[in-house]
Amino acid sequence: MSLVESLARKPAHAYLVIGATAAQFAQKFVQHLFCPTECRTCPQCTKLAHGTHPDFTWVSKSGKRISIDQVRELQQKALYPPVEAPKKIYVIESVEDLSLEAANSLLKILEAPPRYLIFLLLAKSANILPTILSRCQIVKLPTPPRSQIEQLLRERGLSDAEVEALFSLTKGSLADEPLIEAVRQFVPERPKLQQRLAELPENELWDLLTEENLFVRREAILEVLRRLGGYSSAQVLALAAMLSKCDPEVIEFFIQEALYEMASRVKAQGGAQPCAPTAVHFLETAPWKLQRNANVQLLLESLLFTLRP
Repeated sequence: MSLVESLARKPAHAYLVIGATAAQFAQKFVQHLFCPTECRTCPQCTKLAHGTHPDFTWVSKSGKRISIDQVRELQQKALYPPVEAPKKIYVIESVEDLSLEAANSLLKILEAPPRYLIFLLLAKSANILPTILSRCQIVKLPTPPRSQIEQLLRERGLSDAEVEALFSLTKGSLADEPLIEAVRQFVPERPKLQQRLAELPENELWDLLTEENLFVRREAILEVLRRLGGYSSAQVLALAAMLSKCDPEVIEFFIQEALYEMASRVKAQGGAQPCAPTAVHFLETAPWKLQRNANVQLLLESLLFTLRP
């Protein structure tokens, strides 16, 4: 029996699905709940395929966050029982990108949902509000082998250098077409970019931490992390002050890349860095601390001083 079939036999009211293939899992789970034979021809299957099923809603980010208005709309719809299926199903994509207001609003319905409602919350990691975690059954999906994803990317014409750059940015998640096209344009220019970044003064380098091109932004973050050991306390405080004024998405991206870089160092050195466990723990818990209205500048100051060799 597959995982989908096992969960569908007695579904819980809310699942947190974690993994690179969470969206594909959600689609298959919904399909199986609405049509256990997955015939693809009945009215349930046909409406799912065309995105017109009245008892199924898929929520994606509106801009950089899932907004309070999107969650309120779900709450309003939840007042009405299903029209055609035995259950109503809400899928919320990138649940780690809920705004704080949206997360608190979602908690209200997760605490006492109608018996006919099922939530599928999709995330790349468990770094979300603990109060949401505690109200969900957690489904951790296995990560597809890197070799399998690499093969798929090479079949789409990517070179070894392009595959490596894409993996560094997505951390093994499946990439969409715009990102694949972006990496094709980025890789030939990467050596020149790295040389230019190494020569930039601090103020110009820090400006690139908000760069819209994620490949360029990631290279700027890596250059900052390389320089961090040589920064004075005043420079660390200035960097924290600058970052604290950025959009939450910029701050979270910086933390994510710092965590990935630190984890890579720990793996390469066998945990030889004395501060490594503290820094990794700090980085892993920082996103939900930010969501809980932690003082952003103080959090970033502590983080940067912890990261500084």
